[in-house]
Amino acid sequence: MFHCARALLYSESYREKSHFCLIESMRALFTKKLNPLLIEALLEAKALREAADYYGDFSEANSKKLTKKAKEFLKVAKDIIGEKK
Repeated sequence: MFHCARALLYSESYREKSHFCLIESMRALFTKKLNPLLIEALLEAKALREAADYYGDFSEANSKKLTKKAKEFLKVAKDIIGEKK
C-alpha cells in the first residue's frame, strides 16, 4: 500500500518526505477517488508494520486482513493512474 500511495502521489508530481506526509497527501489529493477506508487501511498497515518491526507483535489474522485491503488499494491505485493516461 505504501508503494501504491507513492505512485499515486508521483502521478500528481509530488514527493513525500515521511510516512505521515504520504498519508496526509492521500487524504488531501485523493479523497474523491480513494475510499477513506483505504486511507485508514494505509494508516493501520503502517502501525502494524511498526509493531511487527519494533516489538515483534504480529499475527496471521492481521496479515490476512491487510493483504485483502492491500489488493483493493492496488486495484484502485491502478485505476486512478490509468485514468490519467
